[in-house]
Amino acid sequence: MTFSIPTLLLVGLSYLLLLFAIAYAAERRLLPSKLVNHPATYVLSLGIYASSFAIYGAVGFAKSYGYSFLNFYIGLSAAMILLPIMLMPLHQICKSYRLNSLADLLSFRFRSSWVGSLVTVFTAIAIWPLLAIQIQTVSESTLILSLGHALDSGDHAYRRLTALGFCIIIAVFTILFGSRNLTSKDSHRGLVTALAFESIIKMCALLLVGILSTYAIFGSFDGLQAWLDSKPAILAAINTPQPADSSRLMLIMFFAAAVCMPHLFHMLFSENPSAKNLATASWGLPLFLLIMSLPILPILWAGSARGLELPADYYALGLSIEIGKPWLSVLLYLGGLSAASGAIIVTTLALASMSLNYLVLPIMRPKGPRGRDIDIYRWLLTSRQLLICVIILIGFVFYELIGESQSLSHLAMTSASGCVQFLPGVLAVLYWPRANRNGFISGLCVGFGIWIIGIIVPMFSGAQPSFFKHFYLYSNEQDQFWVLITSLSLALNGLVFIIVSLMSETSPEERRAAEACTIDDLNRPSRHSLNLHHAGEIKSRLQDALGDRAAAQEFKRALDELQMDELETRPYALRRIRDRIEINLSSLIGPSSARRVIDRALPYTDNVMGDSEDITYIEARLESYQTHLTGLAADLDSLRRYHRQTLEDLPIGVCALGRDQEILLWNMSMAEITHINANAVTGSRLAGLPEPWSSCLQDFLASSDLHRSKFSVETDKGLRWLNLHRTESQLLGRDELIVVVEDITDTQLLEHELTHQERLASIGRLAAGVAHEIGNPVTGIACLAQNLRYESDNPDTLEAASQIVKQTQRISSIVHSLVNFAHTGHQDPTQASEAVSVRNCVSEAVQLLSLDHEARHIHYNNNCPESIIVAGDNQRLMQVFINLLSNARDASPEDGMITIDASSDEDNAHITVTDHGTGIDEKLQKQIFEPFFTTKEPGKGTGLGLALVYSIINDLDGEVSIESPVPEFGSNGTRIHIQLSTYRPELL
Repeated sequence: MTFSIPTLLLVGLSYLLLLFAIAYAAERRLLPSKLVNHPATYVLSLGIYASSFAIYGAVGFAKSYGYSFLNFYIGLSAAMILLPIMLMPLHQICKSYRLNSLADLLSFRFRSSWVGSLVTVFTAIAIWPLLAIQIQTVSESTLILSLGHALDSGDHAYRRLTALGFCIIIAVFTILFGSRNLTSKDSHRGLVTALAFESIIKMCALLLVGILSTYAIFGSFDGLQAWLDSKPAILAAINTPQPADSSRLMLIMFFAAAVCMPHLFHMLFSENPSAKNLATASWGLPLFLLIMSLPILPILWAGSARGLELPADYYALGLSIEIGKPWLSVLLYLGGLSAASGAIIVTTLALASMSLNYLVLPIMRPKGPRGRDIDIYRWLLTSRQLLICVIILIGFVFYELIGESQSLSHLAMTSASGCVQFLPGVLAVLYWPRANRNGFISGLCVGFGIWIIGIIVPMFSGAQPSFFKHFYLYSNEQDQFWVLITSLSLALNGLVFIIVSLMSETSPEERRAAEACTIDDLNRPSRHSLNLHHAGEIKSRLQDALGDRAAAQEFKRALDELQMDELETRPYALRRIRDRIEINLSSLIGPSSARRVIDRALPYTDNVMGDSEDITYIEARLESYQTHLTGLAADLDSLRRYHRQTLEDLPIGVCALGRDQEILLWNMSMAEITHINANAVTGSRLAGLPEPWSSCLQDFLASSDLHRSKFSVETDKGLRWLNLHRTESQLLGRDELIVVVEDITDTQLLEHELTHQERLASIGRLAAGVAHEIGNPVTGIACLAQNLRYESDNPDTLEAASQIVKQTQRISSIVHSLVNFAHTGHQDPTQASEAVSVRNCVSEAVQLLSLDHEARHIHYNNNCPESIIVAGDNQRLMQVFINLLSNARDASPEDGMITIDASSDEDNAHITVTDHGTGIDEKLQKQIFEPFFTTKEPGKGTGLGLALVYSIINDLDGEVSIESPVPEFGSNGTRIHIQLSTYRPELL
């Protein structure tokens, strides 16, 4: 039964539209997330490796190479089995640095755009035979189903039209599938889901053909076995061993396909959101390939038994026609169509991205109208769509040029032998840090040169170049010639790569990239300086290169991923934002172009930090990578954590600074001393610290002192005393500073307390001596005054004697109070309280001060009501007011006014003494009540007056405070506030 070409076209378009609908539904989240994100969906999408060659060409491959055809399946399965030592590290590198293609990976490793350009060109040449396979299978399978007979030379026009129509249709679907929109985070959830669906279709189609044809031709699998037993030549042909070098080389080529073929690289690393999917694929994909391989030999033997006139490549399609099941023919046709479409779509997407990044962008910079702003996303999207069309067109031209002379097996070997030339470079990415770009480029050019001359050129000319003719003599069959060329090209590729790399110098940036690509990625990034004040400047500088929209979007995305804000000023944070933007741009325009854009827009300044490592970044990466470390690396990390915790737990503050005064370490004690969290300052400059710590540490580092003792700092928490020490660290060649900060505030306060006690002891000894020396004369004066009462009746004499006795009692009380204060720091608390009139006490103090005729003339305004009575001691309160008014008089100008006010509430009396003097400095107000502290000139004050006031008021359960300047006097004046309990007899 045959099908008309319009019918096949309608069926094919309908199926492709179904695939597009599945992709669209997955992207729009119309399908269940569990289904779309299930690891099995991703594993089935990797079935793209089994392109239309696995549907058709695998049968011809088995006929030509016998059991060696299994290398096509075993090679990739071996790569999946070696997941932990190859695929998983590559996935980690690609995801960390947003590398979406083989050109991105090798360009990143060897830090050269030339590497990316060469890899792109050679990949395109190597992959066009694979594209030709897909075009050829669709074209020829369409002709077989429509014409109903074996292919012959007269069908060339039909082939060309069918192939051209397929290329046009697939170009449209490629744009619809993977290039309808573009961001720097290019993800195709829908494409993965559609590829998984087409893998199920082609697997089911091939299995059904194998099973149904076996039963239709042989009756059962036992019948197949009986037929084989009767045809020993068939078994002998399939069991004929291929040359050992041929089998091994095929295994290597298909092993390398996992990372060297662009469509597989794209699916394994770019479209894979999670490393867990790779773990599932390590057994899921080999299982899928095993199922795909099972029907190959039954189909080959059934076709041979039926005597089909078709090439062995199309036995499956011929058998579906022979057994008279049209639905099976259509299903197999759709399986081949979907396999070819998936391979072309993903291969073209990957190759278009590589070509855009390494062939177009290096020579064509996006420009908007009049060279100004441009929507870079739209420009890149349009460029990628044009490249998709160009690549598919070149694939069609390649198919037309090679004509009908090449079998599917030969085309597959050609493509695989070309892609295997990248294997030395991929292995060097993981295992050879000494490799450099000179060696890689030299080896790649030699290997591809031999491959192109020995394999590609003969595909067009039909004859081997004379240079290789003597190699051809050693080959029994022309089909085996690729073994010699591939072996020679790969061997010379690797040899030249090694020799040139060893003989040439590896640049510092290549060494850093090599460290970043090692399996145990413990690279030590350098600390550089950026000429930026805050993160917001990054966006404005990117606008010239990316345009306003792209710059804003990439900047915002970097901030979101790093969880930072636009006001960030820390040098460490600015470096991380710059690196993150570069990594994100790598997925958009490739690492080489991204590096050029970033270096131009956000260059590092000339004053780089030498080879000093970015310790903060290393610490952050080690913390996130801890669970992946094993062996010696894990032991070293444990040792690092031990020493780090030791530094954190030290009871003294430790701060490590770079040469540019960037803070590298800020331990917990430092955070407790300064009340500044480590996360807030690590990576910032010393000048960015809040005051007073910025000035304190900067002044210390600017001085020549290595040590500074008892350094006082006024903070929000009060006055603190510090011991500062510093030392320069030359460890591992780093020029850094270590600052040690010891908080001795408690010790200093204790010393002040001891000094205070010593002063009081001195006063006590002085007071005891004064009391002893004054006591006898005062007693004598008191006795003489009392005798006057008995020796004279003169009223004036008696009044004078009474006053003398009263004043001697006052002298004795003052001396007694001084002795008590010196011994205990406060007045005798055992003295009984009495009712004291505030107004009378103030008036008496004013009267006594007025007796000093040498003092400046001052006006006293006693506004205290007579009704205010406080509980206290008249003599001691007299001392309080005399000291306060005396100090106020000394601070006031000539003819100044001192005002004493008083008010009361239910429990307390509030008294203020206000002067119009110059006031007291705010920094000194906490010290004025300390003994021996005075602001007066030497010899004019003892510093005991206000200390006695504080002691007396405190002993009377009152409160005293100072306010200076007085608000209503502007910047002048001082006001003393006193609070005392009002007198209530019932409480006594």
